[in-house]
Amino acid sequence: MGEFVQTLRHTSAFKRQVFFALEDPMRGGKGARAFAAFIFILIIANVVLVFTEMQTDADGKIAAFLTPFDVFSLIFFCIEYLLRIWTADLLHPQASPARARLRYIVSPMGLVDLFAFLPSILPFLFHFDVRIIKSIRLIRLLRMFKITRYMTGFTSIMHVFRTRANQILSAFTVLLLLIMSSAVLMYEAEHAAQPDIFTSVWTSLYWAITTITTTGYGDITPITPLGRCFAFIIMILSIGIVAIPAGILSAGFVEETQKTRDSSLRARNDARLRSDLDLNMPSSDTTEDNSPYQAWSYCPYCGHKRTLTDDPQADHCPYCGAHLR
Repeated sequence: MGEFVQTLRHTSAFKRQVFFALEDPMRGGKGARAFAAFIFILIIANVVLVFTEMQTDADGKIAAFLTPFDVFSLIFFCIEYLLRIWTADLLHPQASPARARLRYIVSPMGLVDLFAFLPSILPFLFHFDVRIIKSIRLIRLLRMFKITRYMTGFTSIMHVFRTRANQILSAFTVLLLLIMSSAVLMYEAEHAAQPDIFTSVWTSLYWAITTITTTGYGDITPITPLGRCFAFIIMILSIGIVAIPAGILSAGFVEETQKTRDSSLRARNDARLRSDLDLNMPSSDTTEDNSPYQAWSYCPYCGHKRTLTDDPQADHCPYCGAHLR
């Protein structure tokens, strides 16, 4: 945290706002939040664009609009990618600027940002077959993953996967053992009676997966008494085993949500307490005007204490550049 604040402090105000717009819009000003909202809307529009282009009977006017929109999106996402490389040293302040930028480029989200525009450039540079061009356009669906940055729920889910990895792995291991054993047992029980249906263990594996996941297409069913007995036992076991990973993820997500709420509440209470204990500066409750930027004593993001030279009605922290509300 200290390295991050120090890096922000020695960064220009423009670069800080660009970083906030790309990584943490709520800490930036109105322009940063508007820019983040525009990226969010553009990502959604591009996902809709991919599905619209797949319609072979699309109206000519719609097709005429899609081409310039696609070019605009390509240029915009290219600029966004360059801006993320430029501000990567703020994202990884503990590393040198060159190493921080390289770390972003090779990161999963960095690759998603790259492939969000790179495949669309290739048809302009090289001549491809129509089928290859359509395949390249489908890669633009990767732009949909860019939206995960602006939805805190995705971050919580990924954190749950990391913290509960051992439990989830154990649950899926038990599930995999049940699937494999079910496939072998059903093949042995049904192959002789239905050689054209249960042709191999792989066919039995397909039956096991559709049965244990309660999908049950019904295209492959056991007919022998032994096979039906196995199916009965397998379906009973699957009711409990399949629910285990869902229960682990649900409990972890609820716990993560509660931690986030408690952390946010604790931060607000700490900031309010420090402000009330500061006898040299007026509390936000005693502000006489109705300015949206009330008097502050401590920055809620970096903890910087306001000095006599700081403007109590400032809309940005003079230390880390965060937007104060």
